[in-house]
Amino acid sequence: MSTLLYACIIVLLVIISAFFSLTETAFTGANRIKLKRMANDGDKRAAKALGMLEDYDKFLTTNLIGVNVVNIASTTIASLMFLALFGDFGSVVNIVVMTLVSLTFCEIIPKSVAKRSPEKWCLKTCGIFSVLLKLLSPISWLFTKLTKAIGEEEDTAMSDEELEVLIDECEDEGTLKDSESELIKSAIRFDDVMAEDICVPRMDVTAVDSDISEDELAEVFAESGFSRIPVYRGTIDDIVGVVNAKEYFARKHRGEDCSVKSLTRPVQYVPESMKASELLNEFQKSKMHLAVILDSYGGTVGIVTLEDVLESLVGEIWDETDVVTEDIVANPDGTLTVSGSASIYDVMEHLGRDFGLDGYDERSVGGYVMYRIGRPPEKGDMADAEGVVITVTAVDGHRVTECLIRDTRLKEEE
Repeated sequence: MSTLLYACIIVLLVIISAFFSLTETAFTGANRIKLKRMANDGDKRAAKALGMLEDYDKFLTTNLIGVNVVNIASTTIASLMFLALFGDFGSVVNIVVMTLVSLTFCEIIPKSVAKRSPEKWCLKTCGIFSVLLKLLSPISWLFTKLTKAIGEEEDTAMSDEELEVLIDECEDEGTLKDSESELIKSAIRFDDVMAEDICVPRMDVTAVDSDISEDELAEVFAESGFSRIPVYRGTIDDIVGVVNAKEYFARKHRGEDCSVKSLTRPVQYVPESMKASELLNEFQKSKMHLAVILDSYGGTVGIVTLEDVLESLVGEIWDETDVVTEDIVANPDGTLTVSGSASIYDVMEHLGRDFGLDGYDERSVGGYVMYRIGRPPEKGDMADAEGVVITVTAVDGHRVTECLIRDTRLKEEE
């Protein structure tokens, strides 16, 4: 009779141990975003599960206390039972049988079941486990305090890189589309984008002198296609304002004064260290669409428009009059045709490889080539960046306008 009682108690303890293992795996692998969505939809069990996850240390401590107490108890009772049945061989039988039982029914099976649908098992077990949390709270509190006293608490805040990995996982699972994933990543990186990173460089700026005639101004508007053009006095380092094509042609149509002096409107000046997110706020406050970026000496670094800021978030914005061009074009032979003004970091991302910049702190591919060879580049010049060969294919004066990039390590891997 005592043997049957022992067996019933052992079976009960094994079931309880399996419950603890299943619960631990379920809560460890549960997707908090899914639980939060269910809680927002009114699921009280999901809200309770989230509350338990908020204090995960307490949950884990309670689980460990429960599973260890149950396992020790089951092993002890099984030892008594097998000693009574098999005498001196009872200890050996106990070790073999309880090891197999524990591995199979207390670890492998419950954890495998919980891993398949952790959120479902979180909802199923949170009610019972919340009672255990209350019952064992004095003991779990003691162990939690002891753990915190021994080890320094780790910062659990998620970094931008970890968040991007999470977004990639959501994309792989089909929760997010590729376009949605890229938009979210752009928003995450937006706070790290500097105004100088997205500006039109000084030498590419289309601007007019304050002494230009009305007809010459009309010609610049017509040839450039820009709706706003900076106005400088003497040199482009002294930009004094901006003229608007819409206002010019409206005045021209009405026969009013169209001189640059009468059309020039104030322009916004920002330091090159300003973040794009801050610049967007400035544009919203001032209701201006164009800003001049200045260096630490007051010289013009370039200009940046509201469209440039928005494109750093959502990608290139083309209208029906734009000639669509890509900074990086993949060729059939595996090489890349790249504009000289393209970002060296975009090239590395496109290749899927990081190569050392050796102290180069600018962004453009053309600037990197000049930095590596130590002189103004000429057509045919080459720079080797750890097996990534950059060949200059076109120049304009001392400026690189196009390069061909070949990753020699691809052939080695093939």
